[in-house]
This record gives sequence, C-alpha cells and structure tokens, in this order.
Amino acid sequence: MDSFPYADWAEALEANSAIYTFADNESIIFLLTGLGIAVFLLSMVHLVRNEDKNLNHAAARLAARDAAPTAPMGGE
Repeated sequence: MDSFPYADWAEALEANSAIYTFADNESIIFLLTGLGIAVFLLSMVHLVRNEDKNLNHAAARLAARDAAPTAPMGGE
C-alpha cells in the first residue's frame, strides 16, 4: 500500500515547501540551532560541576577514612 500522495520527492517539496515545519523561515532554524547548542553547553557545564562535587566528596570521605587511627596489626 502506497500512502505517499506524490509521485516523487521533488513534487512533495514544491507542494509543501519541504517536509520540515520551519523550512521557509531560515531565522527560526538558526534560533533553534543556537538554542540547541546553548542547552548542550549548559548541560555539559552542569555535568562537569556535578561530577567535580561528587568526586571531591568521595575524595574527602576516603581521606577521612585513611586518616582515622586504626588498631595496630600484628600479634606482638
């Protein structure tokens, strides 16, 4: 069953001015691209800061564990 109403893609592009919603508006494409890049960069900054906080917390716990006095080992 062929549900595509056009003979080829060129006809579909002419009739619909492309398949994409914002095909005729170049500025919205740039805006959405810019927003996507900004969201990506902000998420990377958040990821790095969150990982830094978690690693510093883990390092502090390990340092505190290693600094705690322990009973002497050995039988003498």
